[in-house]
Amino acid sequence: MKRLLSRFPLILALVLSACAPAVTIAQELPPALPQPEVTPQPTAGDQCPTTLAIEDQPPDDPHADPFGFGPWFINADRTMWANLDGGWAAGKNGNKVIWIRPAGTQLLVSGRRLDSEAPPLRAGIPCCYTTGFQVTGLYFPIGGCWEVTAEAGESHLQLVVEIPISE
Repeated sequence: MKRLLSRFPLILALVLSACAPAVTIAQELPPALPQPEVTPQPTAGDQCPTTLAIEDQPPDDPHADPFGFGPWFINADRTMWANLDGGWAAGKNGNKVIWIRPAGTQLLVSGRRLDSEAPPLRAGIPCCYTTGFQVTGLYFPIGGCWEVTAEAGESHLQLVVEIPISE
């Protein structure tokens, strides 16, 4: 017992010294400095809430070659699909867009610029596609943030795209 009591101061010193650095370190830390406020700067993407294309494969159309997987804009009930051939552009050359829509319905496409005044989108929709497959030309008069709305029968597809502004 005497031997244990003689070691008690040593054990007590070890226990206290093990706790002491944590207290000392905590006391030595400087108070937290206020952080500068960061205000995010809007980018073009922030100003135009573009619709993201989905990588998917549309249903087969017996009157067209298989489309395969690719970036498609698709409505919620998957009755309308749109695929852009290349990148969006403004001007007279237009944009070739492939549509999948309910067979036997007439495709109507319109568009309006969301971020500024502009003449409406012009859609070149050839006649007489009786199947679900339809190719169109979409002509944006000027770049900017555009809402495109398509209808075919009871089906609807709406998307927002950013057309590069020519400099």
